[in-house]
Amino acid sequence: MLNTTYSVPGIYHQPQPRESRFPRLRTDVVGFVGVAGAKHLHEAVRIDDWRSYEQEFMRDERGDELAPPSGTQLYKAVRDFFANGGARCWVVNIAQGLEQSQAQVLLNTMFGLTEMRKFHGLELLLRQTEVSLVVLPELDASIEGIQPAATIPGIGGPYCFVACADIPGPVPPGQLPSDKVGVGRLFTHSQILWAQRYLITRIQREAWRWFAILSPPDGLDQAQVIEWREALTQHMDEVDCAALYWPWVLAQDKPGAPVEKRSPVGFVAGIFARRDLEAGPHSAPANERMQAVVGLERSMDDAINAMVYDRGINVIRSFPGRGINVWGARTLMWQDRMSRTKPLSFINARRCLSAIERTAEQIGQQVVFEPHSPLLRVQLSQAIVGYLLTVYNTGALLGGTADEAFFVRCDSNNNPPELVEQGRLICEIGVALAAPAEFIVFRMGRQEGVTEIEEVT
Repeated sequence: MLNTTYSVPGIYHQPQPRESRFPRLRTDVVGFVGVAGAKHLHEAVRIDDWRSYEQEFMRDERGDELAPPSGTQLYKAVRDFFANGGARCWVVNIAQGLEQSQAQVLLNTMFGLTEMRKFHGLELLLRQTEVSLVVLPELDASIEGIQPAATIPGIGGPYCFVACADIPGPVPPGQLPSDKVGVGRLFTHSQILWAQRYLITRIQREAWRWFAILSPPDGLDQAQVIEWREALTQHMDEVDCAALYWPWVLAQDKPGAPVEKRSPVGFVAGIFARRDLEAGPHSAPANERMQAVVGLERSMDDAINAMVYDRGINVIRSFPGRGINVWGARTLMWQDRMSRTKPLSFINARRCLSAIERTAEQIGQQVVFEPHSPLLRVQLSQAIVGYLLTVYNTGALLGGTADEAFFVRCDSNNNPPELVEQGRLICEIGVALAAPAEFIVFRMGRQEGVTEIEEVT
């Protein structure tokens, strides 16, 4: 305690040690790949707030303002991220602008699949060790002069963009200005579906490192979004490294600004970061209000909510008096109600495990090249047990005792002499992950004039 004498009445600030939180490496840092203009082309740039983004990408060398390239979504997603609690992101700029004729080239560049000599696009982003969340906002890029058809390729019929000679007539009542005829998406639905499937496949190689935040294209109803979700992971192994959010939202950046339809991915990324910073990755990024959102693309009721959530689609809902909230925390591993028995079907369990694995890796890096002896195994075990005890004390793991919540094995049983001779050291770690309480039921009744409530688990 500070030894301070106060003489004048007033309010004084006395710093206190912060309470222990989830001990880990940072897992709130989001990576964006998109189109930001001529500055920092094919570079990975760290951004710590919206002003930093403006300075890095929207100001020239003299400080004059640069308009973002027409139709791009990157700057909007970054702004949505910071507006909803994000604290740091990395941005990889892949092009100066959008061209309809170069859509496929842009898609290849986005994933680092072109014949550049250095890493670029997604591959460059994934080499930034801080990044644990991945967003590709430019999959929803728009470009004038085209209008989309109404069906989805592979899940409902052919899909194509057609040239639009001019913009006919006024905007029909009820449509947003940004949805006027003649403004369409750069990528077809089939291209977006391929891109999201590629992203999932790439991240699955090391699912413990990264998590992808996805959204289907705009304009889909509940039946179509279920078809999209099924097509997204068709013929794939269980996908626990990504989550799908629906529907799109209506955003207004400031009072008086135009309202526009926007993908929820930037907003959701900010909520991921907000919950992570406030409580840790074991806290589900759900039941959180979206900032700068004034409405939804389509209305949502309990029946639609139940239909899509049972298929592992996280919904965004409007509640009177509470605003617009993220109302789901399931990964794409969720297939049906039996998925509840699989902890990694839940976002917070997947991210909690990722945080543990990232931290265990860092602890292990400290003993590389040390002599492999019984003492080394004991020291490594103690370091990891000490870390997991602090994780357990945050409530991130199941079990009435620490012994029930985790185990660490690093001894002669799993490190026989032949393994030691190869210069290898094995440390086995097991944890019991806590899944979110999605359904909390209370029973209320009266007994002897007293109202009693019993929580049912």
